[in-house]
Amino acid sequence: MGVAKLHFDVLTGLYVPSGDVITRAVRRAVSHPATAGFVKRAVDNGEEPLDVDMPVWGIVLLGVSFYAAIIGMSLLNYMLKEVVATLCMVETPHAAITISPSEEPASKGEKETLLETGPTITLVRQKPITSSIRGTVKHLVAHAGKWARFRGFKIHALYSLAFSLAIQFFSGFLSSLFFGGLPGQAILVSGLAGAAVANIHAAWTHKVVSMPSEATFWQRVPSKSSWKALAPAAAIAAAMPYVSLYLTAGVAILLGLHKVNPENLEQYTSRQLTCLVVRGLATVVFAIFTSLFLCIPATVTQVRIEASILPEEQDTIVPFDRTFGGKVVGQLLGGTGRIGFLDAWRSFNWEARRRLIKLYVKIGAIMAFAIFVAVHVLAFEVFAVMGPALGEYLAKALHEMQKGQ
Repeated sequence: MGVAKLHFDVLTGLYVPSGDVITRAVRRAVSHPATAGFVKRAVDNGEEPLDVDMPVWGIVLLGVSFYAAIIGMSLLNYMLKEVVATLCMVETPHAAITISPSEEPASKGEKETLLETGPTITLVRQKPITSSIRGTVKHLVAHAGKWARFRGFKIHALYSLAFSLAIQFFSGFLSSLFFGGLPGQAILVSGLAGAAVANIHAAWTHKVVSMPSEATFWQRVPSKSSWKALAPAAAIAAAMPYVSLYLTAGVAILLGLHKVNPENLEQYTSRQLTCLVVRGLATVVFAIFTSLFLCIPATVTQVRIEASILPEEQDTIVPFDRTFGGKVVGQLLGGTGRIGFLDAWRSFNWEARRRLIKLYVKIGAIMAFAIFVAVHVLAFEVFAVMGPALGEYLAKALHEMQKGQ
């Protein structure tokens, strides 16, 4: 049996065994069966641990279903919120002229009038394509193929990546200049990032609203001279969601919602609970109004300015008035060929605004239903895989949560 080596401990002023000796002693003590059983009982507190055996096929099934649901809802959201909504912001309903031939006299013996009866001209206002989601998708597929419902997806992914990188860059840059950051820094950072990648977003808009062509990505990106016209609208559209968030948070603070403690809700009287619900609903209504009057106008303005600089040789896949009601003169006629910031929203009449809001309501309902179905399908699969053990597992988990509180 060897002699344990000692070393001088500065903190205690004593000679103590070296670290490797202590390590071996602790390892032998912990590995002893009696010690292991004591530790297990202390951790489990006398109860069985939450352990559920799940077959490999069940794990694979749940994993595949989960990722399939995520991908499916992402594609559905892109098709509805990005493609269909963008076309709705651009479309200008047009009227169709029908000409009916003149009516023949009722009988040969009837005398003709002095003035000949000319053809009847009827002006029929056609229903907008984007007034129906199904009609819009059918129109896209008929003119651009079955994958047209996801058109521009690659460019949008590139834009999202570039926007995220720009966010990180400007956030780090401002944080290095101002220790602790600036008040409302998220608004400034998102605005700068949106302006920096404005041309990429314009290329995506051109891809979505134009007819299929052989143009490459770099051919769709507007020139550097167009950046000055695109940057302000892009910056405002990117920053406006954060402005809406800050305003909503301010209203919530004014209504005292930040002082509410969820653990004390059981002590509230019915009058206090009613007041709390009213304040919460008021905050939600305010958030909806900021989206309607801040976020949507900013997005519409950005898209319509980008659509105004679409090259004249490229046709749009939906009816589109390039003159914006006479407010824009094409470059071939000596004009700028682009719409101004204020005119971009003013030219979007109330009929088009109502159509867009109805579209967003439909999109929200469809996405909520899709999430509802996906959650229930996943829950059914979990029950099918785990069987009765699921109830026991949930009961134990609920018991542990109650103990933790």
